[in-house]
Amino acid sequence: MKISAVEEYGLRCLLQLARSKENQLLSAEDIAEKEGLSVAYIEKILAQLRKVGLVSSVRGMYGGYQLTRSPDKITVGELVKAVDGDFFTDICQHFSGNQNACVHSSACSVRPVWLMVARHVYRILDHLTLADLLNEESNMEQQLFSDFPLPLQMAR
Repeated sequence: MKISAVEEYGLRCLLQLARSKENQLLSAEDIAEKEGLSVAYIEKILAQLRKVGLVSSVRGMYGGYQLTRSPDKITVGELVKAVDGDFFTDICQHFSGNQNACVHSSACSVRPVWLMVARHVYRILDHLTLADLLNEESNMEQQLFSDFPLPLQMAR
């Protein structure tokens, strides 16, 4: 599984907005400066986040961006699905070799593995909110491992 740049930087933009005071607008320039990215790239990402309803914008000299909901109501899974879609969708079509469709499409023992992985990944991402990510990294690790313990055979 690869995390796309839009997912990573989109999440960073959302976290910058989550850190701002309630009803405070942040400009694309402010976010770009804090994240070390170009204003044009941040504007492109924010436009995409606005289109899917995660942020709203106000035009004008004192305008900027803000979250559409409180940080505890926006999940990481929602961001991932909004900007890149489901990263496990049509995985079998990507690995069909020289064929139009996978030769194992009618009786596949691999597809259930990817579906199980997807289910567990989204279980975690759909549980994590922006508010959770505002915590210190060490607190985050503790929360993740207590909320999602590894099965005994995997923990060894």
